[in-house]
Amino acid sequence: MKSRNFIGMLAIGALALGVAASRPAVAKTPVAGIVGQTASSVADCPNVMWRLARHDDGAITGIFFYSDLSGTSQATGTEDASGRFHIQLTSAMGNGPVGVVNGQRSPDGKVVADLVGQGCANDHFLQMRAVTDLNTAASIPGG
Repeated sequence: MKSRNFIGMLAIGALALGVAASRPAVAKTPVAGIVGQTASSVADCPNVMWRLARHDDGAITGIFFYSDLSGTSQATGTEDASGRFHIQLTSAMGNGPVGVVNGQRSPDGKVVADLVGQGCANDHFLQMRAVTDLNTAASIPGG
């Protein structure tokens, strides 16, 4: 009986060790990004918020979502060498923002854009904030 308990404890210990060892590594490389939020220009609509990663190859990926969590959208786009960017928003969950974002990142780090889309995502001027590392951006600040 004691040997059975001992073997059971060894099995549980090995399982726990395996689970701990298989956890994904925490990203240590900084990921440049763009974060922010804006009030909707459409009456009775929630704020529009975003969290985007800027990749070395000019790709932009991330999410746009409504502050009441009624919908989230996938954001995919590109940025050219001059800082101009174009992002397409496709609803991914609920009734996420749908439309396009066209903007410009200036050499001093200011990021401005226009969101043109459907429903609550229509006709927004966005003042976005560039961050050097999305991994340490604790919150999404006001735009």
